[in-house]
Amino acid sequence: MEEEQIIVAGFNEASQSFIRALQFRRLKFVVLTNSKQEANRIRKQGIADVIFINSNDRNSWVHPAFRVREVFIFESSFALSCRFVQCCRSWTSEPIYVITQQWNPRAIYKGLGASHIVFSQTGEVSFLLNNK
Repeated sequence: MEEEQIIVAGFNEASQSFIRALQFRRLKFVVLTNSKQEANRIRKQGIADVIFINSNDRNSWVHPAFRVREVFIFESSFALSCRFVQCCRSWTSEPIYVITQQWNPRAIYKGLGASHIVFSQTGEVSFLLNNK
């Protein structure tokens, strides 16, 4: 059976807190990034599973070698988050969550394929893992 993993994109303070919750629950995950520098910084923090993509080149969005369980995108840049939604939607039909502090982009994210838009001022969304 193919291994299932959660994808976390948008490496910021909120996503780091979420990653700690994933680690506490011993859930398999990978971090998606479009920055080689960020990938190196993530690996230095002890997270070995990192997927690097060129977010501007759809041909580089090669499907990962695992089954995607679900996706959590932490918005730091609206344009980048939109690309992450498009990329991840091409990989899976499983739920994609976008965590944002902005009210405006909800319809755009939905139109690009996000399943759920979570508005959070603090970015604390570990409650989304309560059933896992």
